[in-house]
Amino acid sequence: MIDRKHLFRVLRLLPTDYTDYGGSVVRWEKEDESYSDCSCGCKWALWLDKPFQSDWCVCTKTGAPRCGLLTFEHMTGKDCFEPKQDATDRMTI
Repeated sequence: MIDRKHLFRVLRLLPTDYTDYGGSVVRWEKEDESYSDCSCGCKWALWLDKPFQSDWCVCTKTGAPRCGLLTFEHMTGKDCFEPKQDATDRMTI
């Protein structure tokens, strides 16, 4: 059965991810910088359908480190995130 633990096991970790998720980007390292993530309403996040739609997406931003990869909502975003005009509108796959 596919569950949250399974998704974390198959997740590809990158240096551009936040340190909490295996990367090298220290989130909140500088108080004056923004550390947005996919959960903040990134226009490039394509969200999985139920039951994972609130936590998991695929990045669709061309050239981004996680482009085409399964992504947990809080693991990345500092240099990739771009806000949607309507953050409540989520496209799902």
